[in-house]
Amino acid sequence: MRRTRWLRGDREEPGAQQPVRSSLVSVMGLASAAVVGGGVYMGDALVLTCAHVVNDSLGRNSFEQRSPDDTVVRVAFPGAAEPHRAYAAEVVSWIPARHPSSEARPARRGDRTWAGDLALLRLVDAPPADVRAVRWSAMTEGQKVRAWFGGGQQFTYADGFVRLCDTAIAYVDSALVGAAIGPGYSGGPLWCEEEEASVGIVLGVIEPAPGDFSAGQVVRRTITVPWQAIDKELDRAYFRRPAEDAPPRPSTPAVHPAARHAIATVVAEALADPAVRAAHASRLAEELDLDVAPDATAGVDEIVDVLVSRPRAVAALCESMRQSAPDAALQLLYIGKMALIPGMLSPSEHQWLMELLPPQAAARLAEAAKAALPDSTFFEELTDPPERLLDEHERLLRLIEKLEEFWGDSAPVPDNTPRVPALLRAVEYLAAVCEEPTAGGLRGWSESVARRLGVAQAALRERRDDAGSWAQGERSATHRQPRLTVELTRVTHGTPATFRCAAWYTSGREDETDRRVLADDEARTPAAITRVLHDILKREGAVATSAKVPVIEFLMEADDLDEPVDAWHNEPADGEVPVVLGAEYTVHLRCPHLRRDADQQRSWRSRWAHLERGKLVRLDLRHSTVLQVYGLLKADLDASRVILACDVQHRERLRAVCLLLGVPVVLWDRAKPSASRNDQVTALMLNGPIRGLPLRVRQHRARALAETSPDTLAPALVWDDASQLPPTFRWSGPTGQEPIR
Repeated sequence: MRRTRWLRGDREEPGAQQPVRSSLVSVMGLASAAVVGGGVYMGDALVLTCAHVVNDSLGRNSFEQRSPDDTVVRVAFPGAAEPHRAYAAEVVSWIPARHPSSEARPARRGDRTWAGDLALLRLVDAPPADVRAVRWSAMTEGQKVRAWFGGGQQFTYADGFVRLCDTAIAYVDSALVGAAIGPGYSGGPLWCEEEEASVGIVLGVIEPAPGDFSAGQVVRRTITVPWQAIDKELDRAYFRRPAEDAPPRPSTPAVHPAARHAIATVVAEALADPAVRAAHASRLAEELDLDVAPDATAGVDEIVDVLVSRPRAVAALCESMRQSAPDAALQLLYIGKMALIPGMLSPSEHQWLMELLPPQAAARLAEAAKAALPDSTFFEELTDPPERLLDEHERLLRLIEKLEEFWGDSAPVPDNTPRVPALLRAVEYLAAVCEEPTAGGLRGWSESVARRLGVAQAALRERRDDAGSWAQGERSATHRQPRLTVELTRVTHGTPATFRCAAWYTSGREDETDRRVLADDEARTPAAITRVLHDILKREGAVATSAKVPVIEFLMEADDLDEPVDAWHNEPADGEVPVVLGAEYTVHLRCPHLRRDADQQRSWRSRWAHLERGKLVRLDLRHSTVLQVYGLLKADLDASRVILACDVQHRERLRAVCLLLGVPVVLWDRAKPSASRNDQVTALMLNGPIRGLPLRVRQHRARALAETSPDTLAPALVWDDASQLPPTFRWSGPTGQEPIR
């Protein structure tokens, strides 16, 4: 009698279509995680879908003809081990929808049928290990085909028959039973069980004509693209077409036969008892959310299949075996590591870490990792796509996955014990700068994972001590910096413009208040002002060092915020050291004149209080009106940061709205916005802790002086710290200081 398979989804389960399920793709909206359509994985990191699905994802007109170049599409793989993880993809081949007539005009809203409508996407990162390219075969009339909703849920299958197959399009009719192909199915494959292949993709549904419904009207008729048409339409340079008679690809990634044999040997010996094997298999299935038959017993080969094909499966089984078979668990762990099977953490350990991490976790963990791994090549190998491609959660997932690949740091450990993994060391450094109870939770997590991995607790404690020393230095370095507050009043608009200055200074000590050091009615040029301010800071002993860089904050009118004060320099004579304010000092802007009433003051303080947790708002070329910005900021009263990437002609007006509504941090590029420059602005904002943004901007300005590229960013920053009120109205004398002339 044939034994029932433990793991469902293979050829023995009727209608499972496992080969096609492993190639299903979900296309999601750019502004949300909602599924807008489907797609199919073609191999070589390529995804095929409909052009109108991409348009829907980006919020464009469905039949928009222009290719969305330099725009990112978010996709997921519902048949993979992590079905909801989003991946970024870019358009590499674009065939817009056209009317299927001889004139081949562009398709328009209201067209009942259309042709073309294809988009080929390339993934920015590698696809999941368990995703497979679908096998293709020609579409012919009479074939029974099956489609799925873009989300890939098994219960959404809809069956039909190919009734008319033309050269460019084909029609599939469905009986009035079961589910019908509808919105959200577009772009997904049409699987033919008889051919064991996909024979085309779904384009759309032919809607009934307007008016009262009658029995003679079309119902359940779907327009599709046959594989023959896809093959002709797509630019063949972008993908390697599999042979139509090629056998289905294996369901597991390429693991060396020796490694697979070693894993099978460990599992067979450690789980020889059927009852013990069943218990561990049950926990493994629960951890990985596997669909298993309740009345079946897991065989060794089936468990091995899961271990070599599912990310985190080896870690999950090792975690399960840690108490009952610790030596076998460590042996299995080492084999999995040598075989490059992904996933150092088990699913439960990964989920535990995600729950413990503090707000702004991606930036804070990245900062901790850089400090914890100064000699590692990790950050050279982590080549992030532009920040606009990934949201905060996706960046965090990717960072953790990349850290998991580094199984050992460069510091010594006790004999015969494994090195401390890079992820554990980074988490220890992060814990050192977190408050309780977050810090304690992170340390408890790292201790638990270290025990499972066989890492000596003495080695982990040594890394913890290193983290404590680093955190102490960080706290010292972030002590309030020397600050010079400069109120600028424009006198002339010539070239160069002239300004009158008033200035207040504080060394940063908690017992010291701002004191006035400059009261001047003289109109000065930018070069003269640069010399005066630099002389004041030298006189006060506020010299820039690696530990502390003095801050110059300019108090300006709203219509002067585009004045490039950070680029002001002293016009040095021959032999004189140049001074560029934005490179020498941490320069940012404030505009307190826009906070006119108590409500604006309250909004400003509230948004500043949510600086670490408040959302980031990006104003791009889609935003041109005050009402748009008002709506965005009123929808999220905790939003504390804005990136201004809108058109230059709208920047001053939209920036003023942000400041009036209390946004304390506004960052923009002084030049005309472009995709590459906007990516640099976003990277400055997100690549590190938010309170380190002014220092990152200073470092960028200093590096930019050596750049010759016209695309080098020229960042401007409003940093309106509600905990440090500007001394604008404190009209006292210069406290005995000599006037500077």
